[in-house]
Amino acid sequence: MSPRHDSGSRVSEVEERVKNEIEQLVKDIWRVGDSTKPQVPFGQLFDDDDVQQHYEGLAATLKAAKKRGIVTYKSPILLKGAHDKVMVNLVDQSPLGSEEGDSDTA
Repeated sequence: MSPRHDSGSRVSEVEERVKNEIEQLVKDIWRVGDSTKPQVPFGQLFDDDDVQQHYEGLAATLKAAKKRGIVTYKSPILLKGAHDKVMVNLVDQSPLGSEEGDSDTA
């Protein structure tokens, strides 16, 4: 294999992993946070046992999700302790599992 092919497949692997982590992050925000709205304080999300076991770097996953317009939060960085009360909000506020784009158009 050429180095270019190796590099391209590595990029694809990383992109797929980030995509999967962001999908899991959306589920975790609904699960850990308020069940009526898609938001959670960073500290509460960080302290969740399942979240701690799943993410290699929660702050990095949140930053990637923010860049992609999936979440918003009012802090340039998120550090445990200093930013525990910063609310992490999902941009798409439709309940988890709902398919807004697949609604009936009869």
